[in-house]
Amino acid sequence: MTAPVRPAGEGAAVVFGVLAVIMFSSNFVATRHGLAHGLGLPELALIRYGVSGLIALPLLLRLGLGGLSWKQVALLVALGGIPYFLFTAIGLLFAPASHAAVLNPGGVVTAAPLLGWLLLRERPSRNVLLCLPILLAGLLLVGGAGLMKGAPGAWIGDLILYASGVQWACYGIALRAWNVPGLRGAAIITAGSLPWLPIQVLALGPAESISPILANPEAALIQVVFQGLVVGVGGTALYSVALSRLGPARAAMFPPLVPALGTLWAALLLGEVVTLPQVIGAALVILGMVIGTRR
Repeated sequence: MTAPVRPAGEGAAVVFGVLAVIMFSSNFVATRHGLAHGLGLPELALIRYGVSGLIALPLLLRLGLGGLSWKQVALLVALGGIPYFLFTAIGLLFAPASHAAVLNPGGVVTAAPLLGWLLLRERPSRNVLLCLPILLAGLLLVGGAGLMKGAPGAWIGDLILYASGVQWACYGIALRAWNVPGLRGAAIITAGSLPWLPIQVLALGPAESISPILANPEAALIQVVFQGLVVGVGGTALYSVALSRLGPARAAMFPPLVPALGTLWAALLLGEVVTLPQVIGAALVILGMVIGTRR
C-alpha cells in the first residue's frame, strides 16, 4: 500500500506551520524577559507592531488588497492584528500566563474545525477529529496544573483567553472564506495595526510610552528582534501561508505546539523546571499535530 500523496504545496505548508509555532513559542520567553526588565505590555505592543508593521507596509503596498473591501480589511485586522494581542493581554490581567498556555490554543483547536464546518462547509477530516482529544489532553498536561491556581476572579480572564483563541480561529476562517493568500493576510493584519500605535502613544502620553524603552535599551533590542522580527514578521507570515494552504481546521493543529515548545525554551533559557507530565503532554501535542495535518 502506498502512502497518500499530498497535493502540491501542502508539504511546504506543514513545514511553514511548524516553523511558525517555533517562532511563536519564543514569544513566551521574550515576553517574560521584557516584563522582567522594565517593559510593560503597552511597550511590547508598540515594539512588536511598530517594527513588524513598518516592514509589512511596503509589502502590502506592493501586493495590494486583492479586491477586499475596507470593511473586510478592518475585520481581518480586528481578528488577527493588534486587537487580538491586546484582548489576550486583558485576559492576562485577570488570569496567569499558565492559563493562557492552555485556553488560548484550546480555543483555536476546538473552534476552527467547528466554524470551518458550519461557515465554510469544510467537514473536518477523520484525522482532525481523531487528534482533537490527543491535543487537548496534551495541553492539559502541559499547563493544566496552572488552571487550578489563580485569584477568585481568574475565571474572567479564562473566558477572555479562550475567546481570544476563538478570535484567532475566526481570522483563519475569514482568510479562507475570502480566498486571501497567506502573505497578503499577514501583511494586512500587521501593517493594518500601525494606525493604533499613535492613538496608544497619545492616550498614555509620549513620555510615558517611550521612556521605559529608552531606559532599557538592551531589553528593548531583544524585543525588536523577537517580538518585531521573529514573531511579528516571520511567525505571522509563515502561519498565515500555512493556514491559507491547509485550511483552518488542519492549521489549528499547530497552535497547541506553542505552549509545549515554550515550556522547553523556558527550561533551556530561563532555567525553569519541567515536570514529567509536561514532557508527556508535549509529546502528545506533537503526536496530535502529526496526525491532524495528514489527510
